Amino acid sequence: MTKGIIYYTDNQADERINRRVREQLLSIGLPITSVTLKPVPNFGHNIVLPLERGMLTMFTQILTALENCAEDVVFFCEHDMLYHPSHFDFTPTARDTFYYNVNVWKVRAEDGHAVWVDNCQQVSGICIYREDAIKHYRERIKFTQDGTWSRGKGFEPGHKQSRLPWQNRFFVGTWMSALPNLDIRHKHNLTANRWSTDKFRDKSTCQNWTETNDVPYWGTFTLDEIPPAASPSPTPGSRD
Repeated sequence: MTKGIIYYTDNQADERINRRVREQLLSIGLPITSVTLKPVPNFGHNIVLPLERGMLTMFTQILTALENCAEDVVFFCEHDMLYHPSHFDFTPTARDTFYYNVNVWKVRAEDGHAVWVDNCQQVSGICIYREDAIKHYRERIKFTQDGTWSRGKGFEPGHKQSRLPWQNRFFVGTWMSALPNLDIRHKHNLTANRWSTDKFRDKSTCQNWTETNDVPYWGTFTLDEIPPAASPSPTPGSRD
């Protein structure tokens, strides 16, 4: 079984974030297939799509990456997520399943304030067999093009399946890497930033809300001093 990284970006994030995330991913050592809206030299197999930023573009970028990489298992990686090396230790045990790494802290780029919620399942934390992901994203693009899909019907594959007439249905699985990933929230995120529990209509999605300015493993975050490339930690663990 082979593993690879697919990377997709709208090239809108601060270049300090872009550069640091790419450095981190290159340090992992897995093959990278990147699909971008502007050229990103020296970063895996880079494919540039002449498209405008948007939901359909993002889905198209993901599918393009999936169809142009050769590995059996893929990790979805985004331009504003710092991935700890332990994230890539995971191997999916079942087919037809989107697995989400739920060990993730969201950090506010401008001041380093971070929050944790239990069971945070995001597209940026997906691991799945590549052929299964291709099936899903071909359908997702079709539904987006014909107007069947909308934001309210969900971004995360495997969730809210009853809201669309999927031909291929998938299970959802989760895992927790030994140490957390860091989701950098900035002015150009495609999804909303919420920094208090009263912003959540569904309170089940913000259980065990925890705030800090010193994220486990990564420490204190600032744009000018983004944490260095990950190194072994003397105290493995999920959050403390």
